[in-house]
Amino acid sequence: EMERLAPTYEYTCPMHPDVRQTQEGVCPKCGMTLSTVKPTVTGQYGLTITTTPEALKAGQKARLRFLISNPVTGAPVKTYVLNHERLFHLFIVSEDLNEYQHIHPQLERDGSFKVETVFPRPGRYKFHADFFPAGGTLQVIHRELSTVGYHAHKTPPPTLIPDSTFEKTVDGLRIKLDWGGNVVAGALVPLKYQITDARTGEMVRDLEPYLGAWGHTLILNADQSEYLHSHPTQMVPSGTELATARGGPEVEFKTMFPAAGNYRIWTQFQRAGRVITVSFTVKVVA
Repeated sequence: EMERLAPTYEYTCPMHPDVRQTQEGVCPKCGMTLSTVKPTVTGQYGLTITTTPEALKAGQKARLRFLISNPVTGAPVKTYVLNHERLFHLFIVSEDLNEYQHIHPQLERDGSFKVETVFPRPGRYKFHADFFPAGGTLQVIHRELSTVGYHAHKTPPPTLIPDSTFEKTVDGLRIKLDWGGNVVAGALVPLKYQITDARTGEMVRDLEPYLGAWGHTLILNADQSEYLHSHPTQMVPSGTELATARGGPEVEFKTMFPAAGNYRIWTQFQRAGRVITVSFTVKVVA
């Protein structure tokens, strides 16, 4: 049984806890519906990662353990708020942004989280840990780990080349992104996806809810210092049985790019029980 925060008359965004207002509405950064949450702890929580084996080897299975601590007392945290059907969303992205994972560590009795994964290639990987401690605010904490043989040295961020076309075919889906093509930093931007069946050309209307939504989007800049996690503007209708709910062919997200530069967008949809990931790289101007 999950502990949830007590409601209050102050409204905030689950994805952007710095957004606060006195009335209901949507978040100006991502378009999500604001919720009523009053945290008792507002600081950033501690996060310690241990690995088994300690020396990570590319291509071999590794177990990751995450221990989260209260920023005021230092005590381990044991209760969390369910956020999009999971207690912990973990994004692992290689330094060159070519390897991407969205996985969900499992809660242990001691309050830690564990998950197994494989780092497919040698190199440095960046972790973006997304979780919601009960009594606190939504946390997004960033860490780095490297595989054996990687020699740490200061390197410039990878060069992200913007896509020249915004239509791709992935796992049987033809996915088209309409994002305006000339986006200014600081403006609220709609990301509109249209999805068709690559074989038949028919509009896809049988998308399944993935983690309680019609899709999930992660956006990072070249050095992964800017992290944007967005959900569709159209929610799965309240009271709908998720097992039978179906959506598509259009799914829209909203986001706000904080600064000029090139960004990579990963968006995930689910169809016939399979999670399908598509990525695009866009250029944002000042």
